[in-house]
Amino acid sequence: MNRFEIVKKYIDEYDYYDLLACGAPNDEFDSYSRKFANTITEKDSIEDIARLISETIDKAFAEEIKPEKFLETAKLIRKELYGDSE
Repeated sequence: MNRFEIVKKYIDEYDYYDLLACGAPNDEFDSYSRKFANTITEKDSIEDIARLISETIDKAFAEEIKPEKFLETAKLIRKELYGDSE
């Protein structure tokens, strides 16, 4: 699996607002997943990754979302990309 596919798996699994579950296209979050896959580095902590997800989703949905909401997703992404959870 490449970086994009790994990130997509967990972003789609999170399915913010249950958009995919309600019938949104399978590529609904692909632009975000691509951005995250291209931005996240091994130096990024779980908190950094959660913050990136939060800030991006916050802008897309025009609401304030705390990074803590994405900590588990960030942990899964980091673990699969880099083989650790920090």
